[in-house]
Amino acid sequence: MGPRSAELFAKGGVETMEDLLYYVPRTYTDWSNISTVGSLRTGDRVTVIVRVVSCDILRRGRKEIFVAALEDDTGAVFARWFGQGYLKNVLTAGSRAVVSGEVRFDRFARRIEFLNPAFEVMGDDAAAELVHAGRIVPEYSQIGTLSGRRIRRLVKTALDRFLDQLVDPLPENVLRKRGLPGLVDSVADVHFPPSLERAARARSRLAYEEFFLFQVLVALKKRQLAESGRAIRIAWRDDEHARFTRSLPFELTGAQRRVISEIGGDLGRGEPMNRLLQGDVGSGKTAVAASAMHQAVASGHQAAIMAPTEILVEQHFENLRALLAPLGDRVVLLRGGMKAGERGEALGLIGSGEAQIVVGTHALIQEGTSFSDLALAVVDEQHRFGVVQRAALREKGSAPHILVMTATPIPRTLALTVYGDLDVSVLDEMPPGREKVVTAVRDEAARSKVYDFLKSEVVSGRQVFIVYPLVEESEKMELAAATKMYEELKEQTFTEATVGLVHGRMKPEEKDAVMEGFKTGNTDILVSTTVVEVGVDVPNATVMVIEHAERFGLAQLHQLRGRVGRGDQQSYCILMVGRGASDEARERIQVLADTNDGFVIAEKDLEMRGPGEFLGVRQHGLPRFSVADLRSDSRLLVQARDDAFAYVAGDADMSTPEGRLLLDATKRRFRGRGAFMDVG
Repeated sequence: MGPRSAELFAKGGVETMEDLLYYVPRTYTDWSNISTVGSLRTGDRVTVIVRVVSCDILRRGRKEIFVAALEDDTGAVFARWFGQGYLKNVLTAGSRAVVSGEVRFDRFARRIEFLNPAFEVMGDDAAAELVHAGRIVPEYSQIGTLSGRRIRRLVKTALDRFLDQLVDPLPENVLRKRGLPGLVDSVADVHFPPSLERAARARSRLAYEEFFLFQVLVALKKRQLAESGRAIRIAWRDDEHARFTRSLPFELTGAQRRVISEIGGDLGRGEPMNRLLQGDVGSGKTAVAASAMHQAVASGHQAAIMAPTEILVEQHFENLRALLAPLGDRVVLLRGGMKAGERGEALGLIGSGEAQIVVGTHALIQEGTSFSDLALAVVDEQHRFGVVQRAALREKGSAPHILVMTATPIPRTLALTVYGDLDVSVLDEMPPGREKVVTAVRDEAARSKVYDFLKSEVVSGRQVFIVYPLVEESEKMELAAATKMYEELKEQTFTEATVGLVHGRMKPEEKDAVMEGFKTGNTDILVSTTVVEVGVDVPNATVMVIEHAERFGLAQLHQLRGRVGRGDQQSYCILMVGRGASDEARERIQVLADTNDGFVIAEKDLEMRGPGEFLGVRQHGLPRFSVADLRSDSRLLVQARDDAFAYVAGDADMSTPEGRLLLDATKRRFRGRGAFMDVG
C-alpha cells in the first residue's frame, strides 16, 4: 500500500501486517445467493453474473449517476450508482461482472433495477476468487477515508501473500483442551468465510486468543508484583482491632468483618497485598480501610489514602480523623490547593514519619512527596485513576501493601481485565436500618410538581441536591447549565430557601465554604455539577434531582444517587429527562428506577454503553481489544483467564521455546494498549 494508506491504517491502530490480518470484519453481507436475470423479482437480495452491454453518465444538477445495462442469457437489467462517475473506467461495455444487491422497481422507468449494488469485474482468470460480490462479503469498520472496497482488497492481498507466515501463539494443549481451530484457518475464515457459521467459529477462536494473550500478561504481572520485594509484615493485633471496633459509633456488618479478615491475612504475609475492595455506596468501605491503616500504625509504620477529588479527600480526612485520632493515630492532609506554608509543614510531617496516616489527592504521588515508612497505600475510587497512578503510589514505599477501593460496582469481565492482577473482596451487605432510595423518572411536564415536592422537603427541615451536567451554557447542546439555573432557582423558584452553588471550576476555598454551609444545614438546596458524585456525606440531604439524566451513564447516576439516603429519613432520587431523550436513553434510565443493586446496574451499563463509556476516558490501562468483546465474550474471557494462569504457573519464567513465542506474541499484540507491558 502507499504511504497515505499506511498512515491512515496506523491511526486506526493497524501498523503491521499482523495487525492487518487481525483486523476482523465488523459484520458480513451474504451475497452468495446466485440467480439469473430472468428470474429477478422486486425485493430479492441476490447476485447475478452478467455482461455489461452499455454504460452512460447522467447528470442531476451537480450529481453524476453512472448507469449500466446488464444482461445474461435469460434477460436484461439496469444498475445505477449515484456519485460514482469514476466507474466509467471500471465497468466498460463488453466486460463481465458479478453484481450483488437488492432488486427494486423504478416506478418512473417502469422496470426493475439494482441501485448502488456491490460488484466485481471478472478478469480472464475464471478461477480467481471473488472479493466484493457473489459471496459472503466482509464489511470492515472505516478507517479515515479508506473505503470498504479498498480495505477489503488490501486484506485479501495480505492473506494471499502472508497468511502462511502466521505462527500460532496458543500452546498445543490449550488448543486441544478447548477444541479450537488452527490460526491460519481461523484468520482465513474470519475474513472470507465459506459460511456464516465458519465465520462465527473463527471469530470466537481469535477472541479467545486475544483474551488468553492478555491474561498471560496479567498473570505475569501478578507474579511480578508478588516477587517485587519483601513487603513489611504487618502482624494483625487483635487487641488493637478490639480497640478500633469499640471506638466505632456503629456495629460492623458481617461483610465488613469478613473483608477485614481477608485483608488481615494479606498484611501478615511477606509479599505485598494487591487487593480490590468493591462495595456499593454506603456499604462501609472507609471503615474497612481505617481498620487496616490502624494496624499499620500500630505496627510502627505509615499508611496513606489517595482520592481523586478535593471534596472526597476532605471527607476522608474528616472521617478518618474522627475514627482514628481517638486511638492516637495522627492523620495529616495533603492536597493540591494548600498554601505553601501548609504544604511545607505537611510534607515535613510525612517525611519525618510524624504523619502516621496521610490523606491526599494526586499530590501524594508527586515528586516532592517523600514518606518515611509507607507500609500500606489505599486508593479510593480506583476507576478515576488507573494502573499507572497505582504504580506511582507503590513507588513511594518499599513494596507497600496496596488496597484499591471503588463504589462503582465493576462487572466481572472488566474486573478480570482492568483489575486482573488484584485479588478481589466484595462488601455485599448494607448496614442495618438503611432505607432504599426511592427513584423516579420524570420529564418537563412534571417539573412544577417536582419543585413543589422539593419545597415541602425543605419546609420539613431537610436538604436537596440538584445536579446539572454542565457548568455553563453550551451552544452545542441545549442543556440547562448549573450557573444559569442556580440564578434562576435562587431568584425565581426557591425564594424562601437558601440556595448554594458548587462546581469544579471554583477555587478550593470557595468550594470548601459552600460545602461547609451545606453540611452544617445553613444551605437548603445545593446546585452542583458532578463534583458531588463522590465523597459528600450529608445525612440530612433526602432528595437528589439529576437534570438531563440521559446524559449520564448508569454507574454515574448510581453514584450520585448514593449522596442521599445516608441518614434515617426516607430519601428520593428524581431523574429528570430532557425533551430530546431517545427511547433507548429512557429505557436505560428506567433500569436505575427498577433496582438499587449496583452490580445489576453496572452489568446493564456495560451491556448498553460498552467498557470505554463505562469506565470513562480517565481510566488508564484498559486494553483495547480488536477482536474480543467484553460484553458478549464473557464466557471466553473466564476460560482464557483460567488457561493463561495455569500456563504461567507451569512456565513462570516463560523460558521454554513455547513460552518465549507466547510472550513475544503477547507483547506485539498489546504494545501501547495496556499498562502491563513491563513484564518478562
